[in-house]
Amino acid sequence: MKLSRQILAVNAVLITATVLAAAAVAPLRIEDAGTQRQSLVLVAAILATVLVNGMVLRRRFAPLESIIHTMERVELAEPVRSAMPSADSEEVVRLHHAFNRMLERLEEQRRQSSEAVLRAQEAERARLARDLHDEANQSLTGVLLRLRAIEHDAPESLQPELRATAEAAAQAMDELLRLARELRPSTLDDHGLESALRTQVDGFARQTRVEATLNVQPDVGELGSDEQIVVYRVVQEALNNVAEHAEANEVTVELCRADGRKMLRVTDDGCGFNDAAAASPGLGITGMRERARLAGGRLRVRSRPGRGTVVELTL
Repeated sequence: MKLSRQILAVNAVLITATVLAAAAVAPLRIEDAGTQRQSLVLVAAILATVLVNGMVLRRRFAPLESIIHTMERVELAEPVRSAMPSADSEEVVRLHHAFNRMLERLEEQRRQSSEAVLRAQEAERARLARDLHDEANQSLTGVLLRLRAIEHDAPESLQPELRATAEAAAQAMDELLRLARELRPSTLDDHGLESALRTQVDGFARQTRVEATLNVQPDVGELGSDEQIVVYRVVQEALNNVAEHAEANEVTVELCRADGRKMLRVTDDGCGFNDAAAASPGLGITGMRERARLAGGRLRVRSRPGRGTVVELTL
């Protein structure tokens, strides 16, 4: 039972018990009253008192209901700040402030943990990319050079096999370089975000035969290192989703400024998906949201079956 109803029931029992006790101490005789009107008035007064008490309790407990409703709607992925309820009770105001402080602490702890995890991931990606480029690729380069040297002096019957082996080694080198670029794009560090995005979009178009366009407005402004990494990774994940799931013909990547904020928008004309499919771990939406939070941004995904998908990152 709700707390307000419990208090109302207790008050009703107390009011009735008080009236009955008073009547027992000073019995009300009908012949003294003259008529039963006073008895009816007494009963009506008791009912009216209980009714007014219930209305007052309902009004006084309304701010608590508002806070409870807000608590039920809060999602840690996107914390919701509740508005101050109209209340003149110190306890209700204190509860509301305590609730907001709890949300702020949760948000700060979540931001710090996400920042630590994602930065550790980027550091590990950079280390792996360096190892692939500097060690594994150099080793394959040595193997390739040895094969070329052996092919020059080898018998004619062995030269086709040696050439095929050398080509396989060259393909492995190219694959390692591609993996190293995906783990940590060197163009992002050397030439900036726009160049890295253009390389990414052009490579996506070549591999998937999907028409891909990149639009970067000149008034976007400078982005911090965390923001650049987040934008790059969100585009990378969104394009991977398009290649694997969307069956799209056109993709547009746009980096612009809207309402004074920097905004990334990846739009495709693919098959789309429903809200239930958005929770699929294969789409990587949770990871994109976590990265957006690292840069103090917000990620929205809008999609409907047959109407394409829009991934929107606001910084």
